[in-house]
Parts: sequence; structure tokens; C-alpha cells
Amino acid sequence: MLNAVASKTRESISEAFKEAYIKESKELTPLQSSMELIENSSLESLKAENELVLENINEAKVGQLEKNREDGANREELALEILNKEFPEEDGYKTEREQYLRDEDGNIVKDSETGEARRVDFVVTKDGEVVKSIEVTSETAPKDAQIAKEERIRDAGGNFIKDRDTGQLVEIPKDVQTEVRRYA
Repeated sequence: MLNAVASKTRESISEAFKEAYIKESKELTPLQSSMELIENSSLESLKAENELVLENINEAKVGQLEKNREDGANREELALEILNKEFPEEDGYKTEREQYLRDEDGNIVKDSETGEARRVDFVVTKDGEVVKSIEVTSETAPKDAQIAKEERIRDAGGNFIKDRDTGQLVEIPKDVQTEVRRYA
């Protein structure tokens, strides 16, 4: 009888172990549970986080572009005031803003390297002749590439501007090179 009880007990213990093993293998360990959570949610959360970061970056870029545009307009107004004092209208000077470099036929000349035209911030004339060419910029903006582009355009014949009052072309003498003026 004892053998029968022991055999029965062995069978139930064995069944109990099997049941516990099956139950345990179906349940996830904390590590397995974490891994499953990471697999299922991290992709979506990373995408959402990336979208938020990109949105913030784009907002910052737009804000910086607006600030740069405003700062540039303020610098140009300051430069115009200074140029009008330096080259007064009553002495026969005329300051023209944003003048494209043109050829002798009045066509806007484009740079052969970049395909872009060049618009000079200010051109000062007196008696129908260009006496000064000015590029206004910040204290830190690099202008080497822009000046190189202008030199290529001038070499290609872009040595004229159009007087806005008369519509006449005014030649820029070879000895007049664009001066870069930097303002805060």
C-alpha cells in the first residue's frame, strides 16, 4: 500500500512540475516582457520623438531665417544712411539699391559656374558713372564665393547696371571693385 501511495504521489508531483513548467514557460520573464515592450513600442515612440525633434528643428530654422532676414534689412538701412552721408545727393551722387550686373545690351549676366546672377546691394553713381559698389553683410558671413562669382560675371561682360530713373546702362569701370562692408 505504501508503494501505491508513493507511486501516486510521484505521479502527482510530476504532473504538478509539468503544469508549473508549462505555465512558467508561457509567462514572460521581466526581461522577456521588457524586450517585447521595446520591440513593439520603441519604433513608434522613436518615430514620434524624431518627428517632434524635426518639427522643433524646422521651427528653429524658420525663426533663424526670419531673424537673419530682419537683421539683413536693418544692416542695409544702416548702410544706406551711411552711404547717403558719405555720398550726398546734393553733391550729385545717387545711391541705387540691388542692382543686377548686366552686359552691354542690358541683359542680366549669369555666372558660368553657378548659373546664378549677381545683384550688388548698393551702387553709387555720379554724373552717370559708377563710383562705388557696396556689398553689405554681417560681421561673420563669408563672402569669398560671392565675390568670386562677381569676378567671373564681370570677366564675362557683366560690367553694367541699369539706372532706374533713366533706364540707361551705366558702365562699371574696371577699377571699381565691390567693397564688402560689415555691420553688426
